[in-house]
Amino acid sequence: MWFPYLLLAIAYLLGSFPTGYLVGRMAGIDIREHGSGSTGATNVWRNVGKLAGISVFVVDFAKGAIAIYVMQQANWLLSSLGLIANIAIEHLSLFVIGAGMLALIGHSRPIWLGFKGGKSVATGVGVLFMLNWTVAIAAFSVWLVTMAIWRTVSISSISAATAAPILMWTLQGNVAYSCFVTVGCIFVIWLHRSNIERILNGTELTFKSDSKA
Repeated sequence: MWFPYLLLAIAYLLGSFPTGYLVGRMAGIDIREHGSGSTGATNVWRNVGKLAGISVFVVDFAKGAIAIYVMQQANWLLSSLGLIANIAIEHLSLFVIGAGMLALIGHSRPIWLGFKGGKSVATGVGVLFMLNWTVAIAAFSVWLVTMAIWRTVSISSISAATAAPILMWTLQGNVAYSCFVTVGCIFVIWLHRSNIERILNGTELTFKSDSKA
């Protein structure tokens, strides 16, 4: 049973991959010293550029998706290595949940950057997509609608993170996955607590603003 624990460690390290930091360095800046200090796609978009921000989102999405996919294929990987594929389905679901949570934690608390990273939105979307792609698309639709109305990424992210658990409990038959998405989304919203404070104070930047964040 050592193999799934190895995959859990890999999930954390995947989540920890400092995409935004590296993209910032390639542009000649330390993204942590600009705007919000986050290494996430939004801060990179605002301080490095649109293409850089999109690139960070795609890679961070992939981190979450790969962490889940690799754990989902754990028995196949064991067989491919000539080992006994003996992870029970009910146990595998728990390991998948663990991989997803560790990917989120890795992104927000990366070992390479002194445990200060992003807010796990893109990585969370990747995790959610692998658990239930219809819920992921529906949650992303909520993000798009709220973004069109308020032009504020944090409001859109919090709205999508609020909608995702409701959608999971409605559309997903796996109770364990639904519980995980609920906890994961609460974690993502908690990571936005400084944004929530700025929203309440009326100082949160929008994409209508020319200021950098």
